[in-house]
Amino acid sequence: MNLRPIFKRLRLFKAKTLALTLLLFSSLFLTACEQLIMLQMNHLSLTETKVEGDKLYLMGIINSKSYEQMKTVIESNPQVKTLVLTVMPGSIDDETNLQMCHFVRNQGLSTYLRSDSVIASGAVDLFMSGVEREMESGAQLGVHSWSDGFQEALEYPRTAPEHKPYRDFYQAMVGSDDFYWYTLEAAKADDIHWMSEKEISAFPVLTQPLKKAKKHNDIFPKQTQIREEMLSDF
Repeated sequence: MNLRPIFKRLRLFKAKTLALTLLLFSSLFLTACEQLIMLQMNHLSLTETKVEGDKLYLMGIINSKSYEQMKTVIESNPQVKTLVLTVMPGSIDDETNLQMCHFVRNQGLSTYLRSDSVIASGAVDLFMSGVEREMESGAQLGVHSWSDGFQEALEYPRTAPEHKPYRDFYQAMVGSDDFYWYTLEAAKADDIHWMSEKEISAFPVLTQPLKKAKKHNDIFPKQTQIREEMLSDF
């Protein structure tokens, strides 16, 4: 069995994968094999959604079901103009994640981070797909490299085809792949780097100046708990 396609899809903050899954879906049966766990997770609904006015709030892990789930919600609520990413540790299906990103851009949607938002890995890609990208002070963006289970991203030459989907994505979203290379250098695949506001301003992450932090109420159950879990080791 060729495990490379399975590993290639992991753009998740893996150090927290199992703990966050247990918090979101306590009934999930976890096997001893991480690959099988990931495959199981890809068949569950791991992305939570809630519409309030012209905003669609998202929380959770992006997997193979997330695109159709988000697309259905947006098509049923044509007033939605902005995706608000609350607590999102990343993606376990890169193909679906990129599909979601292109849908967001093609629909002309904006993305927004609240002061209590924590997003990492593939969820940062989703944020970057917004036509307008705004963020309140206090929001956390975590970036890192990827691994296909055999090699780290930077072990492949820059011209390697393994990089092409991500290079093309960032060229399409922000006109340059500089941010992609920065994420690969910021941390290993099994680690995470939380960007400073200075680092965020050095790249085309935001389209508007950083906003003043506001106090927010949780949108989803366990939102604060999962947020604290994501940040607890750092």
